[in-house]
This record gives sequence, C-alpha cells and structure tokens, in this order.
Amino acid sequence: MVTSGDNDPGPSPSGGGPVRVPALGVWASGLVSLLLYGSLFVLPVLGVFIAPMAVVPLLQRAGRTGSAMRSWLWIVVLVAGGAVASGSRAGILFVAGYVVLIILPVSAVEMWERTQWPEGRWTAVATLAALVLVLATVVGLAWPAAPVEATARWIQEAGSEAMKLYTSAGVSQGKLQLALDASLPTMKWLMPQLPVAYLVAVLFWIRPRVGFLGFGLSPQPFEAYRSDDWLPAAFAIAGIGTLVLHGSARWVAVNGLGAVLILYFVHGLAIIRAHLARWIGRGWFVRWGVALLCLQFPLPLLVAVLGLGDSFFNLRPSGSSDIGRTT
Repeated sequence: MVTSGDNDPGPSPSGGGPVRVPALGVWASGLVSLLLYGSLFVLPVLGVFIAPMAVVPLLQRAGRTGSAMRSWLWIVVLVAGGAVASGSRAGILFVAGYVVLIILPVSAVEMWERTQWPEGRWTAVATLAALVLVLATVVGLAWPAAPVEATARWIQEAGSEAMKLYTSAGVSQGKLQLALDASLPTMKWLMPQLPVAYLVAVLFWIRPRVGFLGFGLSPQPFEAYRSDDWLPAAFAIAGIGTLVLHGSARWVAVNGLGAVLILYFVHGLAIIRAHLARWIGRGWFVRWGVALLCLQFPLPLLVAVLGLGDSFFNLRPSGSSDIGRTT
C-alpha cells in the first residue's frame, strides 16, 4: 500500500531537485517494519544488520504525520496477545525485542523533535528507558525465580542446544563446554546489556539520518557528541549500588552501571574521533576502524573512562572546548 498525499519531497543529494521518498501507508509501514525486524530471528548473522532498518518505514511515517503509533500499535497488540494467550516465552521475547529495538528508537526520535533536547540527554533517556523495559521483561519471564538464577538457566539451555549443533559440525564439545562455563558467571549478570548495546547502536545509526527521514532535526557532527550533565550522578548511584547491594537489587545496579558505561563508551569514541578528524579526516574507514579497534578488551573500559573524564575536564582538541555542550 503506497500513498503520496502526505509525502513531502526531500532534498536531492546531488542538488538536482527534490527526491520523493516512497511513502507507505499506516498498515504497510508496520508490516514492512515487522518483516525486517523478523530477520533478526530468521537470519542470525545477517539479521543483526538488517533488523535496524525496521525503524525506517516507521520513522518515515512519523516524519510525515508526527507519530507512527498507528503503524506499530496493532502489531504489538496482536503479537503480545497471542504470546500471552499461548504462554509462549519465545513470543514474549519477540514482541519485547520489537518494542525495545524498534518502537523505542522511533518514539525517542519523535520525542527528541518535540523537546529539542541535547543529543546526550536524548540518548541517555532512550537508553535507560530500554534498560527498564529489558529488566522488567526478564523479571516477568523469570518470576518467581530470581532473574540472575533464571538467566543462568536460560544460558545453559541455549548452550546445550548450540553444542548439539556445533558437535554435529565437528566442533569439540569439551571446548564449547569450557567456553560456556567461563562466560556463565559474567553473562548471567550482564545479559540485559546485549539488547541495550544493540539499541544504542541503532540510535547512532538513526541519528545522522533523521533529516532525510522527514524530521526537523540537525544533529551535530559525531565528534561534538557529549553525554548529558546528569549522567555522572547515574554513574555514581549505580556504582555504589553495585558495591553495597545484594541479590536482584545488585543485578539492577550492575546493569544500570553497564548502561551508563555504554553511553560513556560512545562519548569516548567521539573524543577520539575529534582528535583523529584533525589529522586523518572523517572517512568511513576512520569511523569503523576506530570503533572496531576500541571494541577489543580492555579498550572499551578505557574509552568509557575517557568519556567520563571529559564530563569534568575538556579532553577535546584545543579550540573545541564548547563544542557539543548541553544546555
């Protein structure tokens, strides 16, 4: 279903006149979004790169009409209703992922345009909202067991299924079991960080494209990005909670700290980019090269510390002390 009555032509990339972006209707926008998101489950590797594009038809709809709720609400109602009625944990995870990874970024951009928040605040609010939804989903699925215990059980179940698949391909089962045993103590606490980190990647994929999608927003260059002023307080609260709390309360604090560190990691990447842009430029090889390099442990923690430090002392190149400051 394609409509054109409410579609505004966008600027031509070559300056040769307006380009009309195909405008999907209410139902078609939601359906295309659902199909693209479904690739995350059908295509385990390629789906990771295809699924974020599920936000595009919804963002185009929101850019034209101000809200994409009519396009995604019927999907959530139908899928969630079916999952709850059948008691399917997979169905609940499917719809929860759709809400966190697709609906939340779209709604966050809509809110960003209305509030005109600084980019750091917009990103922090969306990330912490995603964390709350992820933790609530885990608690709901785990009840009445503790979320950490339930997560450990789910990881072991998934590991057993994966070992059957890899063993049939000739991979040593002993090595897989050792890897699972080594990662379990950490992953049972930090598993919620995986969808949160994925959401942050989606947000920063959307960020430079919001103008083309029909929103009246003008993001700054990435090297100008700064975390919001209140994020150090969230870091301190989550850090203290990680040290002094126990059980499920500590699980919440640990994941809160992890979400804050993800945001500071992005902040640190912006600082590195600001320095490299002066000497190497802003080409795609600079963006991807630095990001991939900084993902090698223990560099993520060091980059996050760099972002945290920039909240108190300017670590940007000289002459850029005010770039990206929040108001």
